[in-house]
Amino acid sequence: MSADRGDCDRTRDRSGVEDGNGRERVEVWRIALDDEDDPDHCPASLEDLLDEDEKARAERGLLPGMRRRFVIAHAATRIVVGERLGRPPASLRFTRGRWGKPAVEGAGLHFSLSHSGGIALLALASRPVGVDVELARPDLDAERLARRFFGDEERELVARDGNGAFTRLWTRKEACVKAVGGRLTESMAIPVAHSARQAAVYSRSGSLTGPWRVADLPLPEGYAGSVALLGDAPFYVSTRMWYPMSPTETDGMRHRPGVK
Repeated sequence: MSADRGDCDRTRDRSGVEDGNGRERVEVWRIALDDEDDPDHCPASLEDLLDEDEKARAERGLLPGMRRRFVIAHAATRIVVGERLGRPPASLRFTRGRWGKPAVEGAGLHFSLSHSGGIALLALASRPVGVDVELARPDLDAERLARRFFGDEERELVARDGNGAFTRLWTRKEACVKAVGGRLTESMAIPVAHSARQAAVYSRSGSLTGPWRVADLPLPEGYAGSVALLGDAPFYVSTRMWYPMSPTETDGMRHRPGVK
């Protein structure tokens, strides 16, 4: 049910592998959520993987496509995390922190899920990780929001570069706060107005101080995404793709969840 740019199907858990420069590897899976032919269709084989709480949350999606997007994002998470841990996807039991950060009972693997529009991102790492994706809204009053929530340097960036800059800064902040399982409001004090694709950030004020290492992610036009790890050690991103198999795939391939 997925395609990757590597050999993830040959081993169970390689999220902590380092490269030649000693950098930790972080897996980021991009999950396609939409179906142009039938935007409300939820594959039963995926929905069956969810627990009762996830199914109830999926039913709350009232707008077109919301239920489908929730089911696919959370089923894909179960498939990928289950493969890494060597466990059947439906057998995973999730716990949640005070502000909703998920974890798998009895596992040392850290992961984070985010979805917006037709894309979900799933990040896996050997230390606390957060990921965020946002679909930029052209009708958003970015300058007003920046004046309310951001510091001086960040406000200047938004005033100069508009909604795209606001969305990029927002995803960096939210990725940091997700890494520690905090509340979104706690992320506003984290200064993230750097120009590098990856940088160490920390806050001198607020309840969350860090440090974090945060990196921007390449995504289709209109989207912004970031991944952050707790601690300032550098990492590199291994980008992978996940999507439901089409009806033309063979039965043999269908019986290999998590690998295409």
